[in-house]
Amino acid sequence: PLSGSNVGVDGHLGFYDTQLTLLPEGDEPKFFLTDGWLSPGLNKLSASHAYPSWLMPGKRYAPDTNQNGEERAFVMSGQYEAVFPFDIYPVHLLKAILVNDIEQMENLGLLEVAPEDFALCEFVCTSKIESQAIVREGLDVLKKETT
Repeated sequence: PLSGSNVGVDGHLGFYDTQLTLLPEGDEPKFFLTDGWLSPGLNKLSASHAYPSWLMPGKRYAPDTNQNGEERAFVMSGQYEAVFPFDIYPVHLLKAILVNDIEQMENLGLLEVAPEDFALCEFVCTSKIESQAIVREGLDVLKKETT
């Protein structure tokens, strides 16, 4: 899965856990000419076609936890809509949550989604926005306002 819990080295699986995914930490330094921002990116998975690796559809990748950058401006690029499983506007919903517009959140369908529904959006996001956390906060705010 693209979302879940980090149980750490000394953690344990619970009774209702059904899957275990292990990813390398991704905290090793990368040389900017071969693996960094100036590399051709032949070994990097890219949903936005920023690297030529998308021309090799059968290639296998070794993902890690490195985000390859930090949070950037939240721009509308159409990437969320391409991978989102529901027929709502995910970017508009996230922006309504960020400004705490309760009425807009309800109108855009916040009650129809769960944070896990935004896992693919978070994976393909070029802005590095943690959309699952934003949706969780929005649901918490909506619950607090309605009770």
